[in-house]
Amino acid sequence: MTQTTHLALPFLDAAQAQKHVTHNEALTLIDALTQLAISSRNVMSPPVTPAEGDRLLVGAGATGDFAGKTNQVATFLAGGWSFLAPQAGWRAYIEAEQLLLLYDGAAWIDCGLSLRQLQNLSLLGVGATADGANPLLAKLNATLFTAKGVSEGGSGDLRFALNKENAAKTVSQLYQSNYSGRAETGLTGDDDFHVKVSPDGATWKEAVVVDKTTGQPKFPQGVGDGAPFSFRNRLRNASFAINQRAVSGTVTLAAGAYGHDGVKAGASGCTYTFAASGIETTITISAGSLIMPIEAGMIEGGVYTLSQAGTAQARVWQGTGYTGSGTYAACPLQTSGLTANAQTNVEFSTGTILRPQFEKGAFATSFARRPRTIERLLCMRYFQTSYADGVAPGTAGAAFGISQFFPASPDWLTLVALLYPVPMAATPTITPYSPNSGASGKAYANNVGADYAVYASAGNDKGATITVLGGTGLGAGQGWRLNLTLSAEI
Repeated sequence: MTQTTHLALPFLDAAQAQKHVTHNEALTLIDALTQLAISSRNVMSPPVTPAEGDRLLVGAGATGDFAGKTNQVATFLAGGWSFLAPQAGWRAYIEAEQLLLLYDGAAWIDCGLSLRQLQNLSLLGVGATADGANPLLAKLNATLFTAKGVSEGGSGDLRFALNKENAAKTVSQLYQSNYSGRAETGLTGDDDFHVKVSPDGATWKEAVVVDKTTGQPKFPQGVGDGAPFSFRNRLRNASFAINQRAVSGTVTLAAGAYGHDGVKAGASGCTYTFAASGIETTITISAGSLIMPIEAGMIEGGVYTLSQAGTAQARVWQGTGYTGSGTYAACPLQTSGLTANAQTNVEFSTGTILRPQFEKGAFATSFARRPRTIERLLCMRYFQTSYADGVAPGTAGAAFGISQFFPASPDWLTLVALLYPVPMAATPTITPYSPNSGASGKAYANNVGADYAVYASAGNDKGATITVLGGTGLGAGQGWRLNLTLSAEI
């Protein structure tokens, strides 16, 4: 054996003359191969003016002194070219390209190519150590994904795809604080889009669910702050601006009796006063309780929240009448498990009531103030009067709301068909009043100064028929006058 196995360095023979020549040759080869840095690769012919120690990688099909030396390291030593045949595992740095190559036994390959074309990795950690629970882990302060532009051969678009196995699985983005979940978005357990939050990583509440088929969003916790003109408040006349019965001063109501529109006394009756300042009206209960009933069709069931700016405590119960149950509590008050399509009642104890609001969901939102015209129409579904605003039903000497002429006959009967301006919640109870005396069940014949009996048909929720019985002493072209109240209160 005359040379080393891997680098082919010459051995010194026994009794060899000029041993220093062989030794120096070996050193020269070691110098050429150690920390192998090559000027350039795929060189096809020797350069015209090489420098001592130049190293090149010969390309396929080279000519001249490089012919037949494909993939070999050509080094210029002592005025001539020496060629070193690489073995598998040799590494060379290409200075011109700042590239590290590896010889695999057949060709020089780019060492960095494997880093630029990562495939089938089991773990990848950037700034941290990945593990089985988090096989891809990056610990950093910023990241950017940007689209490959059209000028770069791309489309200019960027889509970030997340995929799950089937509808019952979850694909989501989880947002954490100190490694504890606080928000999550995605397809969690079905194919609807969910947005949910948590205060502690254990208890979660869904804020938005978007139906996969219709695209319609649902708000399980309520819709949050909305426009001032809103129907999310299920209480009618919550600003207490509508007062068709014209109650005034200190109002004392028997059990179940109504005062302001939309409020009635509880089982022990109620005494309250009210004060208006601009658009605000405050009710102060000094005795008993005050109920604000909600029609059954206004309740979908589930969780509701009661809020108000006053001091009165409240309770929520379902059923008809005015005898409630349950413990009073301060507002905001959350009520869960309400039955759908059942009359629901909000009952306040002593104290002040200001801007009460009862809304779907688990959170209180800003007060939904409706225009007075809209609020009045809502109230007229339950109670209507022909009296002028500020005039209480049964007031003597009040202006009339309805009149009718009769034919020239000493005995007469007239019929008047009424069409209500707003359909009522049910067929109402009709109470006629004489404008003159204020007596109920009467109409007033002004030419003879007498009240006459009035009868009202049951009708329906949209209208009724009024019948007035006449008498003697009435001349042609004269008639009667009356006022009415219509009540379909719940």
